[in-house]
Amino acid sequence: MKTKLCFKSISMLFLGILLLSAQSFFAQKVVALHSPTNGVQYFNDDYSFQTAYTAAIAGDTIYLPGGTNIPPAKFEKQLTIFGAGYHPDATDATYPTKISGNVTLSEEADGFYLEGVEITGQLLYDNNESINDVTIKRCKMVSLYIGGDRTNPSENNNFIENVIPNITADNLLNSMFLNNILIKTGFLRSLVFLNNIFLYSYPSNNSYEVIYYANNCMFKNNVFLQENGNICEGLGTSTWANNIFCHPNQVADPPSGLGTDPTIGAEGNYYMLRADVLVNQTGSTFSYDHDYHLQATAALNLGDDGLETGIYGGFYPWKEFSIPINPHISSKTISPTTDINGMIQVDINVHAQDE
Repeated sequence: MKTKLCFKSISMLFLGILLLSAQSFFAQKVVALHSPTNGVQYFNDDYSFQTAYTAAIAGDTIYLPGGTNIPPAKFEKQLTIFGAGYHPDATDATYPTKISGNVTLSEEADGFYLEGVEITGQLLYDNNESINDVTIKRCKMVSLYIGGDRTNPSENNNFIENVIPNITADNLLNSMFLNNILIKTGFLRSLVFLNNIFLYSYPSNNSYEVIYYANNCMFKNNVFLQENGNICEGLGTSTWANNIFCHPNQVADPPSGLGTDPTIGAEGNYYMLRADVLVNQTGSTFSYDHDYHLQATAALNLGDDGLETGIYGGFYPWKEFSIPINPHISSKTISPTTDINGMIQVDINVHAQDE
């Protein structure tokens, strides 16, 4: 096997070689489980993800291959899970990593970490259970649903650089959404939204809102593409600062529909025509063909941190192609036949990720 490697640590190098070897022999089916206690194990059957989950203990890491992976019915352990990424332009060598159906977390999953996968269904939290210290990063999903009445809330959750079309967060408090591509959200309390893009824009009827109910939330450095109608409906007062709002007529600060008293906490916002904000984007849905960079004029609208608004500014600037932080297989070439010595030529390129 000829392998080109550029890892930044011996441990990542060792595990990377193991994973490459497994993928060479088992094609795309293998799931790797790395445990500080039990070492590295491989699983290669129709339900490899479930088998690896059963074998895992709290604190273990699961590496999912490209292709479709069937999850356990519920995650009830503190695990770290990495996929190969979901963007089609960055996963030619591995195929996108998909988790089929819903991913459901229970309160035993405190500290759960998930990166680099597409969830074909919803990310669900068990109703009215406290699930804390969760990080979801560089993932794509249909929706996020965290239900409950806040008598036992989930807290300190971070959602970073994801595509999440719809959010219902009744039971989520004191958590952050950073540099995500969103469409609509609802039932938000004591949450922070920094450097997100809200794609939703109803073309004519002003009875539709981007956010249904937000109380004691902070919205800074975001881009709201809503051209008509309210940004936010429902009771509550939140802080709105250094956001780009899109209105056919660039109205005076603040825009309509920012809570019961829109004059509280609305400062330093920007008003632009939608056509002048993003480089290439239409409609209200996410597309791999769109370009979510700000146009030159829009990029002059800085966030409260002095960096640009939108997903390419802030604490977690959007990473092109949403490549996860684990070593990335960028290309592979496997000879279809053996040479005169019975050897198969394999050329695999792997790159470490800085972040």
